[in-house]
Amino acid sequence: MADGLDVLLWYLYYKYRKPFRSRDKLEHWQKRRLHRQMRYVSSHIPFYHKRGKWGTCPVIDKGVWMAHFQEMNGVGIGREEAEDFALSAERSRDFVPRLRGITVGLSSGTSGRRGIFLISDQEKNRWAGYILAKFLPGSIFKQYTIAFFMRADSNLYQAVSSGRICFHFFDLYGDMEEHLKRLCKMQPDILAGQPSLLLLLARERMEGRLDICPRLVISIAEVLEKEDERQLQSAFGLSVIHQVYQCTEGCLATTCSEGTLHLNEDIVLIEREYLDGQRFVPVVTDLVRRTQPVIRYRLNDILVERRRPCTCKSPCIALEKIEGREDDIFFFSGREGGMKRVFPDFIRRCILFAGSGERNGEYRVVQETDCSITVYADLEEQEKGRVLQEFTRLSDDGGFVLPAIAFRPYFCEPGRKMKRVERKGICGEDTLP
Repeated sequence: MADGLDVLLWYLYYKYRKPFRSRDKLEHWQKRRLHRQMRYVSSHIPFYHKRGKWGTCPVIDKGVWMAHFQEMNGVGIGREEAEDFALSAERSRDFVPRLRGITVGLSSGTSGRRGIFLISDQEKNRWAGYILAKFLPGSIFKQYTIAFFMRADSNLYQAVSSGRICFHFFDLYGDMEEHLKRLCKMQPDILAGQPSLLLLLARERMEGRLDICPRLVISIAEVLEKEDERQLQSAFGLSVIHQVYQCTEGCLATTCSEGTLHLNEDIVLIEREYLDGQRFVPVVTDLVRRTQPVIRYRLNDILVERRRPCTCKSPCIALEKIEGREDDIFFFSGREGGMKRVFPDFIRRCILFAGSGERNGEYRVVQETDCSITVYADLEEQEKGRVLQEFTRLSDDGGFVLPAIAFRPYFCEPGRKMKRVERKGICGEDTLP
């Protein structure tokens, strides 16, 4: 790794830092850290030169972030230069080089627009120490082998490697048979990847073609559905499947020892824009990044707040789940006019309540641009009938007109993030009151 001692120091800092005993103490610390961060940002980041106070900073999104890319970083790197550099690395599959000493990352573009992020060596080492403190099942001085499946490798992830911690990148575009042989040979202690990939490996293990027993399985990059989580627990013999909610805008949430997903409010400040009594969209301010600060960045993810306190007693907000993206809320014509919105979780339930996702968990539900619905799943005629019944029940309860529903064989594009529920186009959203 670039600076093993620096990673170790950050690991020790986050692992043994005195925990916040109450929500009040956490918020008091956040305010002090935010004041320090804004003092730096207003002096060093052109976009924020006249915005010294956090409350006066605009809420931004990916469009603003990309349009003002050079003004929003402190190293003078332009958007085209960064994008060309990142795309070149993806084409060559060589992710070691850095741009003027800065790691350049490229998001997978699930929302249709790819984001770029910049991170310095110091920030990279801090991130590595934080992640190791959160997830290593024992001391950092023991030996660990980590198998990490991802669309693209990065200097960011390689920062985790050291003499004792062997980090192995598995290219999602690589040959799966070779990956299986390599996994069996290395016997990873920690296995990390997106749920669609982890489910594939789980099936290989259940069918006797993959003989590995990881101590830790970490879900990344995609929404981890409850039914998929149960399948992974059963296949790998684990009581907890861990999650990392990581995106271009930072490491936003991780699971605790009890298996509950908590916002990482010791490094990020999250404003909650509520959609209903429990669901909210996060507006993120990173409290530590300075190469390319994240200040009041509105994501389009839908997070569901947990009502019951977690037994781990952390004052950080606990989540029931990450439901999906705002882009994937379905819209239907209301029976009394107007449009009705239906959150992704209710669409999933139509499949699960019909018992149609139990055999192998492979399904996708897509609302097309004409507002019709396509269910991608390998179903018997009786199962299709039950799915239709559940959608009819949902339309009756929700007061909307049920559109045409078509069934197609299951299909998910390899290498692309899996989305169980997806909406194409605006499909009536612009007419919502």
